[in-house]
Amino acid sequence: MTLILLANRLDLAKTLLFLGLASLAATPTWAESLTVHVAPGGDDSWSGRFAEPNPAGSDGPFASLDRAQRAVREWRTGGGPRGPVTVLIRGVHRLPAPFVLTPEDSGTKDAPVTYAAAPGEQPVLSGGRRITGWRQGPAEIWTAEVPEAKSGRWCFRQLFVNGRRARRARSPNDGYFRVVGLVDPKPDAPWNKGVDRFRFRASDIDAYHDLNHVEVVVFHSWNTSRVRIASVDKAQAIVSFTGPTIFRPLAWDPEQRYYVENARELLDSPGEWYLDRETGVLSYWPLAGEDLRTAEVVAPVLTELVRLDGDPDAGRFVDHVRLVGLSLQHADWTLSEQGYGDPQAAVTVPAVVSAKGARFCALEQCEIAHVGTYGVWFSRGCKENRIVQNHLYDLGAGGVRIGEPAMAASDVAESSNNLISNNYLHDGGCVYAGAVGVWLAQSSHNEISHNEIHSFDYSGISLGWNWGFQPNRTHHNRIEHNHVHHVVRGVLSDAGGIYMLGIQTGTVVRHNIFHDVFPYAGKPAMAWGIYFDSGASGLLVENNLVYHTLTGGLMNTGMTGNVIRNNVFALSGQEAVWRYNWTKEPPSVVERNIFYLTQGELFHEDGGASDFRTRWDDNLYWRADGEPLLFYGEPFQAWQAKGVDQHSLVADPQFVDPARFDFRVKPESPAIQLGFQPIDTSQNGLFGPPEWVALPKQATFPASVLPPPPQPISVDDGFEQTSAGERPALAQVHEENRGDGIRVTDELAAAGKHCLKFTDAAGLEHVFNPHLFYTPGFRQGQAVLSFDVRLEPGAVLGHEWRDSARPYRVGPSLRIDSGKLSVGGKPLTDIPTETWVHVEITCGLGRQASGAWDLVLTLPGQPPQAFRSLACGHPEFNRVAWLGLVSLASAKTVWYVDNLELSLRESPCAR
Repeated sequence: MTLILLANRLDLAKTLLFLGLASLAATPTWAESLTVHVAPGGDDSWSGRFAEPNPAGSDGPFASLDRAQRAVREWRTGGGPRGPVTVLIRGVHRLPAPFVLTPEDSGTKDAPVTYAAAPGEQPVLSGGRRITGWRQGPAEIWTAEVPEAKSGRWCFRQLFVNGRRARRARSPNDGYFRVVGLVDPKPDAPWNKGVDRFRFRASDIDAYHDLNHVEVVVFHSWNTSRVRIASVDKAQAIVSFTGPTIFRPLAWDPEQRYYVENARELLDSPGEWYLDRETGVLSYWPLAGEDLRTAEVVAPVLTELVRLDGDPDAGRFVDHVRLVGLSLQHADWTLSEQGYGDPQAAVTVPAVVSAKGARFCALEQCEIAHVGTYGVWFSRGCKENRIVQNHLYDLGAGGVRIGEPAMAASDVAESSNNLISNNYLHDGGCVYAGAVGVWLAQSSHNEISHNEIHSFDYSGISLGWNWGFQPNRTHHNRIEHNHVHHVVRGVLSDAGGIYMLGIQTGTVVRHNIFHDVFPYAGKPAMAWGIYFDSGASGLLVENNLVYHTLTGGLMNTGMTGNVIRNNVFALSGQEAVWRYNWTKEPPSVVERNIFYLTQGELFHEDGGASDFRTRWDDNLYWRADGEPLLFYGEPFQAWQAKGVDQHSLVADPQFVDPARFDFRVKPESPAIQLGFQPIDTSQNGLFGPPEWVALPKQATFPASVLPPPPQPISVDDGFEQTSAGERPALAQVHEENRGDGIRVTDELAAAGKHCLKFTDAAGLEHVFNPHLFYTPGFRQGQAVLSFDVRLEPGAVLGHEWRDSARPYRVGPSLRIDSGKLSVGGKPLTDIPTETWVHVEITCGLGRQASGAWDLVLTLPGQPPQAFRSLACGHPEFNRVAWLGLVSLASAKTVWYVDNLELSLRESPCAR
């Protein structure tokens, strides 16, 4: 059966229908078939057998899809063999409810039910309604009456003007506000326990009109929370919510980001809108050139457009139904009274096209746009389906989802053997920034291929949903020939071009391109091209091209049982690879890859230096900026001496033109000698009609330029520029807010008027609080730290330098307690209380590291005391990533620091 939909929209029809028409032409010929038409101006009392009304006006097309659906059911249950059914539909159809297909609407292998567009047409199934009656109000604002909003029957959350998503009134208009602090924070609170209030800067939040419908969107590392405001305490600058955030603000980033949305007072710039639920008045500030008297303004009524509604657990399936060439537009999103928060990937957000128990069905050459959720979700018991050559964009969440977060109890309930191919997925995360382009979990034997994915705020592709090595159903999937780029986009973090979780035996990731994967610039700032997260094992990753990432092309090579071979990892901002040391068997293999650097480091220090189980060999390494290529701070020969990369080389790979991102290798490349097979990227991304293949080229992006690598951070702080009562600049401060604290004070000073006061207290959860630390990132040269310190009676000071390895290695370290300065547990000299003492520490780093450091103390009226060649806490300490001052008393005490200077004296040959 074939239902063909006609429309007046022609913008994408020619490119989207090519494959659909060819397949329709190949439909078998049956003795009996049915053609049904649906069109504007039709009548559900007619036969539906004619595309146009007859001259007498007595017969013609149906007016509604529902009537056509009933006609098909009636015809199919009439007895005898039933062949193809064609339903032709013209025009834009405003759906009164989702179009639901049940097992009773199924076709067969030889006579599938196909809802398709006719040649040259693209029907629109819209879940929205036009808003008219606009009037120009004061200044630039136009208004329209929406009586259903006042009555509570229609309170939409999106607005589309001339096919463009308008923005709900928000503040700030660009960028973010920052959380000032938590209310009654608990120092032992886990990062994944949210809060229902926080402190804000006084000018950032107000007691808005219709306050309980104002929302705050909080950005965590890899996801967001959207919470409703319950109350605002302006006097204390505390905002409270109706429910908690998904994670705890300030858990990682001391400048947690958020913005405020949907307040009447925030409608202050062109392109913004606001719906007043109390008055039913919709307000909009038009962009330049927009005329609200003629503009098409659409607001969504539905949140779902099409549903294939089977019940696999009951053995009821929707079989052999095809949707071809449809344009599905205008669907909303919802928000519970407690707000929204997902642990990852916007995993609870539904889709506008959904399927359960769908088998042998297809979504082909369709357009899905201007929606508030995911585009497509084939969830439970969906098998042998095709999602092919669809254009999904302007999405509130992500593109396509296959499977479910929970593992199916039976093979019947598992989704498997689905094809997601040749789709163009872009511009998502408009509401749920944590959504992904393609998400697949607890589903096996699927193919994700030839998709073009860009402009999402989190990962491009996500596979798996097990943080560990538990049994699961995500295995034997193929991810091939995709082009994934410009994801994460400086919005979220801890993401990948492709992100993988859990055991995935038999899964292959090959012949893909991942590039321009950049996180936001806060803490932590992490994004990789290929990301093996917890438990990701049993995968083959080969023949992929990865470039232009911030923290590396490859994450977590020490995971279990993976083969990573014949890939190119190039042009990363900070590191090329993050290695970890896992002990679970079997080890992974990293072979015949090319690692190409122009800046940054080859390996991230965090934990992987001790991984000698993973087999690294036949790899080619090169650094093109003239700086030495170091392997955890050591030359290649020292790295090989540890038993790794025995046949690998450090040599120019002879790329054709890496500056223009042409990473083909020349015939004379030394990589060929190592067995590297040239990677053909000409087949990546979309295929088919030229107009379809060229569609992604219409997208524009900022120039692809790597951000500079992190620069060493020097400190020169007498605390004179910081107001009394504030925290110190550049340092990260940790307190328990139980009478302890670290604040600038004007009580006294070694010089000037200000210094830094450490206040300890009894009964704290951790003896190391309060403490602060700096992250200088010094790698080469002579690091010099100096400061003045004054201890009151009972104060205990701890000071330590650390690198970033796991476990970290300690460099210089000292303790002042009970009038004694100790190093390595041994008293070194006396330190008087209530007296300013000048401390200077010098330690060689990188090639100047010797495992020792120097200390010079100067007391008032006395010559300096020098202590040379003190042993570092770890003999291999050679970089300083963390430099801390810690109060270690267990009672109420006070001590002070002033004139803190931290600098790096580089040697002439240092990097």
